Amino acid sequence: MKAIVQIFALVLVSVFSGVTYAADDQAAVQLRKLLDAMNSLQGDFTQTSFDKAGVEQEASTGNFMLMRPGKFYWKTLEPMPQLLVSNNKTIWLYDPDLETVTVREFSEDLRETPALLLSADVEQLRKQFSVTRDLNNKAAEAFTLTPKVTEGMFQHLTLVFKNGQLTEFAIKDSLGQLTRCVLTKVERNKPLAEEKFFFQPPEGVEVLRD
Repeated sequence: MKAIVQIFALVLVSVFSGVTYAADDQAAVQLRKLLDAMNSLQGDFTQTSFDKAGVEQEASTGNFMLMRPGKFYWKTLEPMPQLLVSNNKTIWLYDPDLETVTVREFSEDLRETPALLLSADVEQLRKQFSVTRDLNNKAAEAFTLTPKVTEGMFQHLTLVFKNGQLTEFAIKDSLGQLTRCVLTKVERNKPLAEEKFFFQPPEGVEVLRD
């Protein structure tokens, strides 16, 4: 279900050549501290995808909610409505135009479900990723995670924080396509309704199981 990762939005930031990075363990600990400060996150997003040549393919906007462990609500409003929901056991991808809901079991593999980064501990990060930090970026804290096993759905993932707040993330997928997601109107650690992380397919909608 490759589309899930793309829609959920973790998408590329180019790997800069010639920059200096913090040591792997130190970067992982720094990233873990930033993620540990987030029990929940909500706001709006603008997501832009690019092909291997860097040509923009499409852009979308919507709103999101994340809550650990592994719960997320990702609603695309424009240009085509779509909803991605997980309750940490099941993932639903609802396409109202096609009148279909694709259902799959939740994966505990961070390479398959990057949302789990919100609840992974340092040892999980170290086990599954090489973590580096761009020390030349003085305006933000940017961390790049590269899977140690190459069979996953993405080549590398970048998370960008400003003043301790997650402001964007980006992914380069296994086909070399890039997606960048910028977050706005972000609120951290606000109470979120549990029912937002469960999806009941509307009557008449075709349910597909992946």
